[in-house]
Amino acid sequence: MKPCKSTGTTMRRLAAFSTLLVVVAACGGSPTGNGDNQGDGGGGAADEDAFAEVFEQLEGLEGQARTDKLVELATEEGELNIYTSNTDLDDFADEFTDEYGLEVSVYRAQANQVLQRLLQENEAGFAGADLYDTNAKELGIANSEGLLREYEGPVAETLVDAALQEGWVGSRLNLFTPTWNTERVNQPPTSYQDLADPRFEGQVLMEPRAFEWYMTLFTYFTEEEGMEPEEVDQMFADMAANSTIVEGNTEHAEFIASGEHAVSASVYNHLVDELADDGAPVSRTPAVEPVVVRPNGVGLLRSAQNPAFAVLFMEWLLTDGQELLLDEFRIPVREELQQPEIRELQTVMVDTQKLVDEGSEWEERYDELVREAQ
Repeated sequence: MKPCKSTGTTMRRLAAFSTLLVVVAACGGSPTGNGDNQGDGGGGAADEDAFAEVFEQLEGLEGQARTDKLVELATEEGELNIYTSNTDLDDFADEFTDEYGLEVSVYRAQANQVLQRLLQENEAGFAGADLYDTNAKELGIANSEGLLREYEGPVAETLVDAALQEGWVGSRLNLFTPTWNTERVNQPPTSYQDLADPRFEGQVLMEPRAFEWYMTLFTYFTEEEGMEPEEVDQMFADMAANSTIVEGNTEHAEFIASGEHAVSASVYNHLVDELADDGAPVSRTPAVEPVVVRPNGVGLLRSAQNPAFAVLFMEWLLTDGQELLLDEFRIPVREELQQPEIRELQTVMVDTQKLVDEGSEWEERYDELVREAQ
């Protein structure tokens, strides 16, 4: 994995935050102060709504008039600070800066690390970021902790339903797709039951962290297909018994492309599509359905020091920035940009609220199921 990237202002903010935590530990309480990065100083999101005035000034504006007003307001603010777990956001930030001449600072780390930083900063009353860009689960937790501010604007009306989440907005879709090496597999799986069949014994890869995939399919098979819970768990147990357990979607895609393994039960679609475009013998079609879909997204942080800038970048990401996703083989949340093959898939959505409320339970169930089948 690439090391995280921080630029300019973010590095200075993180250094200040480290000092801030030392003070908290030494003094046994939350810090207070008048610095630009101070929140409410008592733990938790700031009481003031930094975005209320921005949305009030944007009322009635649409299209270019709305964008022009946001640019005007953002120019009066400081450098935008984004916390993300997405590997391509640096490139998006560069494109944005080229278009508007406004500087964006990006801090990137693994999703759980970014979330922990935000929670710690919030507890310390430190406002390190304006915008939060990451996975559904982490965004859901941030929203349940009161860190996110609901977006208000016409852009949301142009997006697919999966993008409309409580407290945040989806900016891209991830598909969890069974994938195979076309040189090793003459008869690809056509169902999840196929992956549990003895003919695939020793040929399958499973991801040990894919409990949201398991949770979503378990719910689908029990509620939509009428299967008994024991039947579904047996199917996944048989699938695991056929499998080598390998962590990492990138590793899955590379192992399948090299022919070291024949089939992956679940891998991100964009990794497969990029390899196929490069000529690798991999395929995910005809799709094993239903395909599990999970949005990644972006949320406005209540403690934002640069609220207009945050709204400007968010709206750009959900409009012009969507076309950049196609170059990365990712799926936009604007339906008109999605390929017909994607629109025609039978899909089942990850229940993001269930993921937040019951995630630990499902993670334990999936871990136990996979471990006992080995």
